[in-house]
Amino acid sequence: MKILLKNLSEIISCSSKNGFIPLGYEGKIKDEGDFILIEDRKIKRVGKGREAEICDAVYDCSGKIALPGFVDAHTHLVFHGTREDEFRMRTQGLAYKEIAASGGGIRKSVRMTREVSEDELYEESAKKLEKFLLRGVTSIEIKSGYGLDRETELKQLRVIKNLKKRFKMNIKATYLGAHEMPDEYRGRREEYIRFMTDEMMPMISQEKLADYADVFCEKGVYTEDEAVRILEAGQKYGLASRIHADEIDFSGGSTAAARVGAKSVDHFNIPSAGDLKKLRDNNTVITLLPATNFLLRIKTIPPIDEMRETGNTVAVSTDFNPGSSPVISLLLASQIGMVNYRLLPEELLPAMTINPAYSLSLSGITGSIEEGKDADIVVFDRKNLNELFYRFGEDAPEMVFCKGERVGG
Repeated sequence: MKILLKNLSEIISCSSKNGFIPLGYEGKIKDEGDFILIEDRKIKRVGKGREAEICDAVYDCSGKIALPGFVDAHTHLVFHGTREDEFRMRTQGLAYKEIAASGGGIRKSVRMTREVSEDELYEESAKKLEKFLLRGVTSIEIKSGYGLDRETELKQLRVIKNLKKRFKMNIKATYLGAHEMPDEYRGRREEYIRFMTDEMMPMISQEKLADYADVFCEKGVYTEDEAVRILEAGQKYGLASRIHADEIDFSGGSTAAARVGAKSVDHFNIPSAGDLKKLRDNNTVITLLPATNFLLRIKTIPPIDEMRETGNTVAVSTDFNPGSSPVISLLLASQIGMVNYRLLPEELLPAMTINPAYSLSLSGITGSIEEGKDADIVVFDRKNLNELFYRFGEDAPEMVFCKGERVGG
């Protein structure tokens, strides 16, 4: 099947020889063309002028822009239940750690997710994932971490595996058993770490249920050395490393990411500035979560100027989860990043496309509009990239193509 998108006002391709675009990049991210030809689910040609081939479908995109399909590289999409009471509590002045200490937070979602059946969890998750797709996300990472036991962690990972079969999106799975310390292992910390590294990881690897391992490296959760130990165990079983790092306090998470050569280091609010060059040299993507900071009212922001100067590669994600970021719009999360982090549109779009694709080892097939790549394309009724971010909260694309098939229309 051949599809033609013609008369585009802009094609922001985000193409890159290296598969990522660092902060401080001085080249252009736009393409000079005004049409995109799709054939057999791939981008066949990007050009300017009249396209003569006969097509099965032709879309006049006058006054519209085409972007690569969005890539959300940090989500906790597979969970049961909601925590709207905590949203209210934070509004009344309670801090994240206070809510967690009173039995809320991650452990509350763990209790609810343990109770739900796998079939119900799958159907709930599929509905959430459909909402991401309709908002332009054509590739996504999904973590476990709301089980913290054998049965529920495997249940979450099986749900993700079945979502891969149902959706044409690129979906990557991450084992996040080290999301919290389970209640039943209080006082038996070493035993739970061995359970993850010696029992869960070999099983997950054998059943091919995950692509990555992740750790919540934060004061009161997992230490830098524990994070390194867990992630290195994951690497032994073929699980590449991602890490929650330095969200609320400096915890050594950014240093742990540098030590293990993580694919992505996430949150990154209060990192070690000395690790920026190591992360750059390791090609570790720094995944920022501005919606989470906004909703938790975290005043500290990542060291954006230092990251620009160093040339770090940055992604932006929703961190979609039931507690600290019930945000399903990657564009909205990025618009918050523009306001609060002073990231520019030409920095944000690579952070929503090619850079998170690189962190998920997908930049060879998606994340940019280039001939030969999958036709993952989002069309917005905007005249240019600046207007896309200017229209705050208007996150519905005109068209979404996932592997060459139009979604929802």
